[in-house]
Amino acid sequence: MIELVRIHAHLCGDGFMFFGESSERDRKHSATVGYSNNNYCLIEKFRDDFNAVFKVQMKLRKNRKEVTVRSIRIYKELLKLFGELSSFKWRIPIEIKNLDTHSKMEWLKSFFEDEAYHEKKYNRLKTKSMNLGGLKDIKEILDSLEINSVITGPNCDKSYYITIPRFDNIDLFKDFKKQPARK
Repeated sequence: MIELVRIHAHLCGDGFMFFGESSERDRKHSATVGYSNNNYCLIEKFRDDFNAVFKVQMKLRKNRKEVTVRSIRIYKELLKLFGELSSFKWRIPIEIKNLDTHSKMEWLKSFFEDEAYHEKKYNRLKTKSMNLGGLKDIKEILDSLEINSVITGPNCDKSYYITIPRFDNIDLFKDFKKQPARK
């Protein structure tokens, strides 16, 4: 299901998941799944995908530029499907790595919409992350699509970069445009 692929990519990018004690009297625990972005088009796309998969309407918080849903069931289902999704620990499951080209590209585009920037001067797409394992998974997908990429680091802040050189020349990314944030 392509919506689930995009959900995973966005959760690895600008998404979040929390589980903890509830402040409500009748609940012991609560869980929140959400996505935050300056681009409302991406927020709406994530919200539509989430609704298609989980049949829930996420709450839009325009002042915080995010959508959220409180659900222990969905939190546990996402954890079961994808494992830990924190900034330092997310990984791309083998099931996504083994999908067809279109599905892999949907994952890459969704993640890059959140995390990458296009250095037009050098014609390359760069993504910075603290998660070397996640970047290695991205490189594995790019390699399977015969797209050249390089991982560099660690940098002074212990981060890493994955860079796709000659970005404008890659046919699989012809319809990808890194959208500027909407104010």
